[in-house]
Amino acid sequence: MSDEKPRSKKEKSEDEKNFIVERFGEYRSEFRKIVWPSRELLLKHTITTIVISLIFGAFIALLDGMFSVIFNTAVNWFSVV
Repeated sequence: MSDEKPRSKKEKSEDEKNFIVERFGEYRSEFRKIVWPSRELLLKHTITTIVISLIFGAFIALLDGMFSVIFNTAVNWFSVV
């Protein structure tokens, strides 16, 4: 058997508080290491993301329209035959 005596609720509570305080200290030190982008860089990246999304959206819409026309043409052709 272990020689450790059972810990009281107060000791457990103290350990939990210490654990939480240590974790928040670690989080704070990691948060301070973050390098935030400048306003200009953020604006540039945002505009680039929007433009690329619009281009891909238009491309997908074009493909969808083409496949829709091809599919409808095939269905009409087979229904006539």
